[in-house]
Amino acid sequence: MQTRVLWWLALGILLAIPAGAKPMPEEADPYTQPPAMPYWPFSTSDFWNYVQYFQTQGAYPQIEDMARTFFAHFPLGSTLGFHVPYQED
Repeated sequence: MQTRVLWWLALGILLAIPAGAKPMPEEADPYTQPPAMPYWPFSTSDFWNYVQYFQTQGAYPQIEDMARTFFAHFPLGSTLGFHVPYQED
């Protein structure tokens, strides 16, 4: 009985240890295009008014989406995953 338990324990340990196999990294598709920069037609004060309104409603996911759209128009937009064209200061 004890030998059988040790045998199953050893087999379980051997099967649980990863074999060192790693998944092959996927190559980036050369034809994919970065997401288009969203359009924000309103003013900055409109943005903050919307933020205050959504806070009163508790709609925090909507605030996050709106903030991504708004801040994508600034040079930090590239950190949000959008391709921002070169802008001269």
